[in-house]
Amino acid sequence: MRSFIYIHAVWTVKDEQALLPATIRKVLFVHMQQDAVNKGIQLMAVNGTEDHVHCLFKMMPVQQVSHIVKQLKDGAAFWLNENKLLKTEVEWSESYAVYSVSPNAVDKAIEYIGRQEQFHAGKTLAQELEAFDKMNAAS
Repeated sequence: MRSFIYIHAVWTVKDEQALLPATIRKVLFVHMQQDAVNKGIQLMAVNGTEDHVHCLFKMMPVQQVSHIVKQLKDGAAFWLNENKLLKTEVEWSESYAVYSVSPNAVDKAIEYIGRQEQFHAGKTLAQELEAFDKMNAAS
């Protein structure tokens, strides 16, 4: 029997700076997908806004969430900075949020991650994370 764990991870640009315009995000997220494949990470969705990134990945129970998130964050920041795509170097905040996703909710999570720009037209990241925390506390 094969077991997987689905993880929805969220992290911000350091100090929640709005450094990631849509044009940069578009190429960044393609790069993150390719980099994940090269690192053996099953990245199922990635998207975000000017100041934060959401991703959904599928992992084996023997893998460590912190290691996967570190690889994704480090790879993205290195690529952005190495290619000098922005006027300033990108640093991620050290902290991040992770939420397990039920296998029957994976499609909803992918759809949610894909609609980040629309979602954040009306809510802040803090409001979003507060809602996630409330949903998980109620479970």
